[in-house]
Amino acid sequence: MKNKVKIHFSEYWYKCGDGCCDDYGTITTVNGEELEFRNEDTSTIVKGILEKLGYEVEITHDYDS
Repeated sequence: MKNKVKIHFSEYWYKCGDGCCDDYGTITTVNGEELEFRNEDTSTIVKGILEKLGYEVEITHDYDS
């Protein structure tokens, strides 16, 4: 039987009262434990999830511009 992993993404956006600043991102929770970063970068989120599950992770990117 495979273990079940519960992953939750919570998007947030905060704008200060005078409109001069925005703060936004994603809070990622794995099996009920919030990861230490809040980020929109998918590779950071995936890496954090896999490391939380005990994997050593190397992520590479190819960009076609």
